[in-house]
Amino acid sequence: MRGSYQLLVLLFLAGLCSPEKGGVHRVFSRPIPGALQNVSKNDTGVKKAVLTGTYSFNNKSNDAFLFKASAVDCAKRQIVKGVRYILEVEISRTVCRKMGHNEDLINCPFQTDSLLRQTFFCHFDVWSIPWMQKMVTEYFNCRSFDNL
Repeated sequence: MRGSYQLLVLLFLAGLCSPEKGGVHRVFSRPIPGALQNVSKNDTGVKKAVLTGTYSFNNKSNDAFLFKASAVDCAKRQIVKGVRYILEVEISRTVCRKMGHNEDLINCPFQTDSLLRQTFFCHFDVWSIPWMQKMVTEYFNCRSFDNL
């Protein structure tokens, strides 16, 4: 009797730890702390992180024009001593020049001249520390759509 009880408990625990769909997620509805989670592209934090990453690109770029996000393809968030955003973003050239006084990217229209249009596919890793009102681009990598 005792052996069959132990076997039953062992099978139950094996079912909880099974990597198959429905194992752990049926029992625990909350996400695992520290795990990457998909997040809405319209999330306020995601929007700020996209803007922060784009500003980092613009500061490192030698282009005469500013770029801004034209699409957010993927957004993930990880809760670690703040919030880490992992983003896949398309950024496109605007008509606003870097040396101009057009720091407001939101109101900057995209380039319409076919010779000047350019889009990059970027991976941004942005860390937000809300209690310090700080958001920093830890890493970014951008590739021209022409080179994909």
